[in-house]
Amino acid sequence: MSISRPPHGTGDQPHVSSRALAQRPAPDRGGSESRPERFLYTWQLDALTAWLRCGRRGVVEAVTGSGKTDMALAAIADAHRRGVFVLVVVPTRVLISQWHERLTRAFPDLHVGRLGDSKRDQPEGCDVLVATRHSAANQQPVPDEGCDGLLIADECHGFGGGILRKSLIGAYNERMGLTATLERSDDAIDRVILPYFGGVCFRYDFAAAIDDGVCAQPRVAFVSVPLAKEERFEYIATEQQLVNSRRVLRAIHQMPANFSDFLSAVAHLADHDASEHGRAAREYLDALGKRREIVASSAAKYKALTTLAPTLREAQGALVFTETVRAANHAINRLDGELSIEIITGDTPRNARETILTALRAGEVDAVAAPRVLDEGVDVPNANLGVVVSASRTRRQMIQRMGRVLRRKPPNIGARFVILFAADTLEDPTTTDDRDGFLDEIEAISDDVRIFGLTDINRVGGFLDWTGPDEVRDPIRIDAVHVLSTETDRWDAIHSDTENTNIAEKLERDLGPEAMYARLNYLQWPAASWLHEWIASRVPNTPHGKLAKEVRYLELERPSMPDLAKPKRKKKLLSTGDSPVVIVTVNDGFALSCTGCDVLSERVRFKWQALDQTVECQCSGW
Repeated sequence: MSISRPPHGTGDQPHVSSRALAQRPAPDRGGSESRPERFLYTWQLDALTAWLRCGRRGVVEAVTGSGKTDMALAAIADAHRRGVFVLVVVPTRVLISQWHERLTRAFPDLHVGRLGDSKRDQPEGCDVLVATRHSAANQQPVPDEGCDGLLIADECHGFGGGILRKSLIGAYNERMGLTATLERSDDAIDRVILPYFGGVCFRYDFAAAIDDGVCAQPRVAFVSVPLAKEERFEYIATEQQLVNSRRVLRAIHQMPANFSDFLSAVAHLADHDASEHGRAAREYLDALGKRREIVASSAAKYKALTTLAPTLREAQGALVFTETVRAANHAINRLDGELSIEIITGDTPRNARETILTALRAGEVDAVAAPRVLDEGVDVPNANLGVVVSASRTRRQMIQRMGRVLRRKPPNIGARFVILFAADTLEDPTTTDDRDGFLDEIEAISDDVRIFGLTDINRVGGFLDWTGPDEVRDPIRIDAVHVLSTETDRWDAIHSDTENTNIAEKLERDLGPEAMYARLNYLQWPAASWLHEWIASRVPNTPHGKLAKEVRYLELERPSMPDLAKPKRKKKLLSTGDSPVVIVTVNDGFALSCTGCDVLSERVRFKWQALDQTVECQCSGW
């Protein structure tokens, strides 16, 4: 894909004719390997338009498997045309390799550098730099002086920690966050992520992705298993601890009724309240963790896996999701001998991991079991069966797991899920108390959902013997050919070398400047026209310029937190940031100074008084 700057303003540049465009190769309707070169899905173009409308700042929240990376590649191509340096910050070393491969394949003419995983490239030596969060935080790679920068943060929900927040570098005036779900259990979304990116500019869920034909619609089987006598006894004992703590917590004014929101409020109290409310919250979370461990390690679940072995063996790639390495090993022990299965953990060497995933992709391995490591940040083959041994109460994690299996499928390949749950426990989807709201989402998007018990578990295979639809809805792919063929009357001006401001302004009024810019600059045209340059002058490069007050981000649905009965006393810090401070002389007095940003505290008369001051650190530069 050539992304050299188009020859704007030349009098002898070639016409862009519909005939010339029609002679281009038709879009590849197969996999996503070549998609960035040829087209964008409708949602991707809409997301880029929304991001542009927000001054090239915002978080794009789109479910796993919908094509966030392809969308980001279009933004990177446009940034390079404008002379903007691009930094892609990723959570893991594995993702450095994946992004580097995608970038070099999409942009063979660019120098794509790497920072992290033993690579030490710097901005001055490359066009695009891919870095891990830790490497970006420690080394602070910034664009060359006088050059604008675009920072793309993959899995941006994980950038809230004290050190990791430093990888969100203030020197980049264009900012794009990518995530499947912008959720955290702490306050980092409000404290770190939204202040940096501005807000969520676009949201794309499974319902929309399935309706568009971008993702596959699943069939879901819930399988109920009983707890053993000893497990039930331990579960009941832990349940009593939860009941006692819940009684205190539910009585607190403003506690949310919804269970997911209730958990967020409990975590808030546990972290910040020093009264009996905070103590009850901590006891509740401790008991909740013990209870989850009991149901996650239920022996009956692994017996059920043996019965399901033929279904896993006959699938076109199966993923077994667990919460712990121990649980994954239990799954391996039960299924080994019944089918070819491998395990991937956080300690699995990268080469071994790639070998296993390649074997799964080739059909040489029937299934892979993994504890959370496949939930995000790993390029998982297009499996069509997922088995959840222990369902997470985290909506973000469940969306990541669903996305691994719901990637778009060809006709007659059905996406299937099996979710094992311990009956009459927190996992039970039939309970009305503390029901996980994500279960409602699964049911809403599924082709069919059924619940099976051990007495009819042999029927699960027949229920999942589903080949999916005979015809798969083809998502709308937008490229230059599509634009001209569907909006011919509007785009007549692009055939002419003669600039006609009246036609351009009418097109701008019909579409809006951002949508017009998106069609001309995020899609691949065989040649540039005067219209490309005209619209570029209408959409300023500088984010949050005069239109900053008009930016409208999407609302985040978050519960209101209950008031703290007794706020915890905060540990006195000399600095609000992570950089060290020093005492400096200021006029006739003394003050603290942050060594990272040189911000001073209030001046005091005596040196010993300076140690009682606090520096409001601004190292983030946001």
